[in-house]
Amino acid sequence: MAFGTVTIPGGTLPMTAELFKPSSTGPTGLVVIAYGTDGRKDPWTDMMRGYAEDLARDGLFALMPDYFARTATPHGGAAANQIAAMQDDWAAALVDTVTFARTMPGVDAYRLGMLGFSLGGYLCLRARATAKRKALVEYFAPMFEGIGPAGSVPHAQIHHGTADQFPTQFLNATNIENILKSEGKDVTLFAYKDATHGFAGTDAANTSAAALSKTRTIAFFGTCLLT
Repeated sequence: MAFGTVTIPGGTLPMTAELFKPSSTGPTGLVVIAYGTDGRKDPWTDMMRGYAEDLARDGLFALMPDYFARTATPHGGAAANQIAAMQDDWAAALVDTVTFARTMPGVDAYRLGMLGFSLGGYLCLRARATAKRKALVEYFAPMFEGIGPAGSVPHAQIHHGTADQFPTQFLNATNIENILKSEGKDVTLFAYKDATHGFAGTDAANTSAAALSKTRTIAFFGTCLLT
């Protein structure tokens, strides 16, 4: 696995992305990973890099864009007050990332996926009409203004704790599942009993949810994007 940084074209402000490359050569799939409201802040950054490293180890590219850069939004929670004003710009930045990914050497343009956490999951859903890809995984997403127009993502997973609270309450997961199913998508909702937002607690419910959801996600992308 190799690690580096690339610049994503488009927008009025520059945006970079962390790129994780598999050791294999030949065309393969790629997963765009979108962070949540805290942005690039630990422990979330380390967690997402863990996903990226596992995807690359399994033979996929992983690309983590700094989409807040497109609106000069600071990391660390400031985005929470800017969602209504900036969400379209952030979703557009993710679309730009998918568009760029299609042109990367070694990437099969037809085997792209998106993985979003919280706000990132919401933005991945809202981008699904224009960022055409084969698979989508969202974790504990809010809904805010809905999840946008229908898109062409045929396969999806939802991961959500039953003890999550507003605005990312578990009801969001069932609502999103129903919307995607109404669009004819192959979608699976995984409900994690007593787990809270981010699966960040040290209790058994959250530690189990964090480990199991990651295993399911990596396997899902392997099935969708490697075959």
